[in-house]
Amino acid sequence: MKQFLRGLRGGAETRSPESGGGDAPPPNNEANAIVVDQSARAPDGKPQAPSSFYCPISMELMADPVMVATGHTYDRQCIEKWLAQGNRTCPITGMRLRHLELTPNYALRTAIQEWATTHGITLTPGGTGANKLNTPYRYEDEPRNILQGHEEIVWAVEVCGRRLFSASADKTIRVWDIESRRCEQVMEDHTRPVLSLSVANGKLFSGSYDYSIKVWDLATLQRIKTLQGHTDAVRALAVAEGRLFSGSYDSTVRVWDEASLQCLEVLKGHNGPVRTLVHCRNNMFSGSYDRTVKVWDCNTLECKATLTGHSGAVRALVASADKVFSGSDDTTIKVWDAETLQCLKTLEGHDDNVRVLAVGDRHMYSGSWDKTIRVWSLQTLECVKVLEGHTEAVLALAVGNNVLVSGSYDTTVRFWDINNNYRCIRKCDGHDDAVRVLAAADGRVFSGSYDGTIGIW
Repeated sequence: MKQFLRGLRGGAETRSPESGGGDAPPPNNEANAIVVDQSARAPDGKPQAPSSFYCPISMELMADPVMVATGHTYDRQCIEKWLAQGNRTCPITGMRLRHLELTPNYALRTAIQEWATTHGITLTPGGTGANKLNTPYRYEDEPRNILQGHEEIVWAVEVCGRRLFSASADKTIRVWDIESRRCEQVMEDHTRPVLSLSVANGKLFSGSYDYSIKVWDLATLQRIKTLQGHTDAVRALAVAEGRLFSGSYDSTVRVWDEASLQCLEVLKGHNGPVRTLVHCRNNMFSGSYDRTVKVWDCNTLECKATLTGHSGAVRALVASADKVFSGSDDTTIKVWDAETLQCLKTLEGHDDNVRVLAVGDRHMYSGSWDKTIRVWSLQTLECVKVLEGHTEAVLALAVGNNVLVSGSYDTTVRFWDINNNYRCIRKCDGHDDAVRVLAAADGRVFSGSYDGTIGIW
């Protein structure tokens, strides 16, 4: 299935951002004289080269640095592969290239070669081995960073205190001790794949393809109750105002009292599967494959509005303090005022389905099948940056301490420095298949993959 999707989406060309002329960062290296600090060391004691010596695509030392039309430098093999895939943009800036000529950066190449010779490093074209040993942005992650246990796709991860909970298509939920990285318990009550998790007030809620929601005591890790009533998979869970909301492929949202665990109401109105839920300003927003977003009053449970305008399935919702964002298969994101429920703007720019959204203090982030991440200002609602580097669809996003983290079908997790013009500062390998979900907490990032493993970074 994964190979089919890769082939299906592989030909999509990324679109250049709106070019205002002032968003592009300065070139990542210069063709002038270069001064190298030969004494720099990485945290592990290995020699660390200047950041300009590393290719922004591969995060490895460049053997043959060349400049593209925007003035930015990449390793020749990496940028040639990028262009061969049909891309016509600069990976750093997202700007469309005026021409595809590659200009050798002789000054930088000489500086890299001198540094490598001094430290006994042999450069190989494309960074096939030795080049990456000393990069500050790419680490050979120890096996203990990848937790084995699930037998199938990891669909959801949740962090609560010292524990990580992971839900899988293998019908189980695993409980991991974050410090020791050991699996404490395997919860096996569900009879079909577990798709969604939510933690609130001493309870863990899990939704499954078996149509049920299981309620677990976080102190004892024992099942408290099974909530039944849905007639199809439970795909989304959210807790707000003392109530649990569950969105299902049966086109309904059920509301449960968090204390008594009794069903209070069945919210009907969607004409397609409910894929996502988000709480904002005492309202619960539900996004559906029927191309709409419905707004439910958390107290009265009445439908306050149906938000229309998308021409494709709504797969992602996220909320800031005063806005709600909906991402759709129609390639757009719509911005809704949380109070008036009016559409403030339609954000355009992605070339393919928008599958994931995340929000930070100043920006909202969108990940797409077009392999890019777009950064949008919460104040102006303008796209301020396009992040390119992933070679396949972006499936997961999380915001941590001054970093944006992304997971992709290309099996990697990338870290982008929010305070440094969203420069990619780390590329993590370790998963053998697509990275499907991410969670960030207490300085760590947790990734769940199609290969059934959990990554801790």
